[in-house]
Amino acid sequence: MPRALIVDDSRYQRYLIIQALADLFTTEEAADGRQALDLFQAALEAGRPFDLVVMDILMPELSGHDALAGIRRQEEAAGVPEERRTPAVMLSSLDDPANMLRAQFESGAQAYVTKPFTPKTLLEALASLSLADNPLDREDFDAAEGPC
Repeated sequence: MPRALIVDDSRYQRYLIIQALADLFTTEEAADGRQALDLFQAALEAGRPFDLVVMDILMPELSGHDALAGIRRQEEAAGVPEERRTPAVMLSSLDDPANMLRAQFESGAQAYVTKPFTPKTLLEALASLSLADNPLDREDFDAAEGPC
């Protein structure tokens, strides 16, 4: 099963994200950007890189922007070609174009999801990255699920 690194300073948010991804990924979690960098580097060195990173932007110690930029530097140092780098979804309660653009162009994220979000919204973001089936195509998906 593919592996995902879930990074959020809120234990509850990590739990909700892990539950939303439970059928698709095994997960490891970090409570801040520094822990995320350590876990990501260890996975690279072990030859078992993550297949997805889901990261909050606003965190203590090291922001999601800075942590994801650090992950991109780790991949570059390890010789990972750009087209094979780990897809990243940034999460934030900040619904503004500046953060969205920074996440994509400076930090290296492929998707941006605004909190609160539903599991369906997160899965739609993953579907846009070809990491999940689109939940809109599933008859059994409960569209009434509440926000995370």
